[in-house]
Amino acid sequence: MTAPVAISTRHQTTDVDAMIADLRSCEHPHDVKVCGMLLHILPGVLSPRLSHAPDALISKWHIESGATVLDLGCGSGVLGLAALRAGAERLVALDINPQAVLTTKLNIERLGYSEHAEARHSDIYSALQPREKFDLILFAAPYWNRKAKDDLERSCFDEDHSVMASALGGAHIWLNADGRMYVVFSDQGDIGRVLNLIDDSKLRVRNMHIFRPSIHGGHIRIIWELTLR
Repeated sequence: MTAPVAISTRHQTTDVDAMIADLRSCEHPHDVKVCGMLLHILPGVLSPRLSHAPDALISKWHIESGATVLDLGCGSGVLGLAALRAGAERLVALDINPQAVLTTKLNIERLGYSEHAEARHSDIYSALQPREKFDLILFAAPYWNRKAKDDLERSCFDEDHSVMASALGGAHIWLNADGRMYVVFSDQGDIGRVLNLIDDSKLRVRNMHIFRPSIHGGHIRIIWELTLR
């Protein structure tokens, strides 16, 4: 019989290097409860045990019943799975980190969404098939303009915000005509650079929301709701 996995308590941190060190020290899977979902997190994956970016986006989004959803950089799968719980019908989750893809697949199965969701290994949109279209793209973007050394760091670091540029620049290909893209970012990133990238894309800002931290000195999250021009 497999020993039960302890449920980890969520806590916020503002020190990205300490967060990565904490995640590297986790040699065994752990479970964490987020938005009523018990998620299983494998080593080497950004955990919502430490990151509260999903809470910011979930607090501001609007999910239409029956929506098709693309979770870009899915990590643990928290955003896409929360979208299914909120009424979405179909989920495709993408991540460049194989451990994140496996983690999301495990959580899809554990939560009973195997008939409605799949996870694929992908560099931005590379694993999508021609003519796939989505009502929503969800993207919890890496904030810090630093070079990532490995897959775990890619969940936090985006040198020159090149991943953000590719995500925004290609979104119009995969969105339905009346689709939306939700992007969550942080005041620790270069907000001006991201606004320029949005301006250069085929998207426009429909709404912008601010999610203030619950701890002293915490990140302010910015949530952009983007639509096609």
